Amino acid sequence: MKTDDLIRALAADAAPAPAPARRVLPLFLPAILVSVVAVLTVLGARPDLPQAMVSFVPVMRHVLSLAVFAAALAAALHLTRPEGRAALWPLALIAAAALALFLWAYLTTPPEARMMALMGKTNSICLVAIPCLSALPTAALFVALRGGATTRPVLSGAVIGLAGGGAGAAVYAIHCTESSPLFYVTWYGVAILAVTAVSALLGPRLLRW
Repeated sequence: MKTDDLIRALAADAAPAPAPARRVLPLFLPAILVSVVAVLTVLGARPDLPQAMVSFVPVMRHVLSLAVFAAALAAALHLTRPEGRAALWPLALIAAAALALFLWAYLTTPPEARMMALMGKTNSICLVAIPCLSALPTAALFVALRGGATTRPVLSGAVIGLAGGGAGAAVYAIHCTESSPLFYVTWYGVAILAVTAVSALLGPRLLRW
């Protein structure tokens, strides 16, 4: 091998791997598209989806879920750096907004209808579908971000799961016909937190460096 060829080969080996942030979109986008196709083919979109997307109360399912996804992903990206600090206050604001919406729905729903609005008719489907729809996006985020150097793998895993859970909930909302915040703040929240808890447990295993 000539000297110039050897130098080029060594330089190629020493080239830094793509930053985790640059790997997110190429990995996450196909994963979320698969989830969208899955919900459309297996569960189907709600019949009045266009109307629901321009009505405040139903569309807040998408808004809150996507806000959780965006805030948690930003936190996860910050945590890919050694001793990185994640700003968690946006997540606290989102939780406060969800709680305010829940309380508003509770006060404006007739007492005799509150339990029905809370439990709905599809809570068991919601609790299964959201984690399932979150699985591939969450896995894609783990793969994209494991190239970082987090020193807080439990927290990193948790916010990755929170981001994946928010994305999965937004996808499930395409199908969900339960429009009361009493329902979706409760059951979407439980499903997202379940994904978050599992991801927190996986963080030390999958994000080790």
